[in-house]
Amino acid sequence: MSDDSLLTRIVNLRESQNWSQIKLGKKLNLDKSTMNKIENGTRRVSTDELEKIADIFNVSTDYLLGRENKEYELPESKGQIVANHMGDSFSEDEMEDILDYIEFVKQKRKKK
Repeated sequence: MSDDSLLTRIVNLRESQNWSQIKLGKKLNLDKSTMNKIENGTRRVSTDELEKIADIFNVSTDYLLGRENKEYELPESKGQIVANHMGDSFSEDEMEDILDYIEFVKQKRKKK
């Protein structure tokens, strides 16, 4: 797979979440300028960054690299979903509350 395809997948995943380069950059501890360079192909994605991107979007690195076409993997648990986005540990009740809120926001967005 070419770097262009990798970059296209990163951009498509970011845009599917309605995230700016700034928002994804913050999740990767990168600034907007660096994200712009990555998405324009003037800076390569490091192995660590590739793994973080896969975790953030709940896809495999093989998907990002074009080794498989399956975009999304099923998460092992609700905790994995939360952990991928929050990086902290939560009780089961806290995770349920967070996931309920996520669903609430999704439903609210659909009504607009």
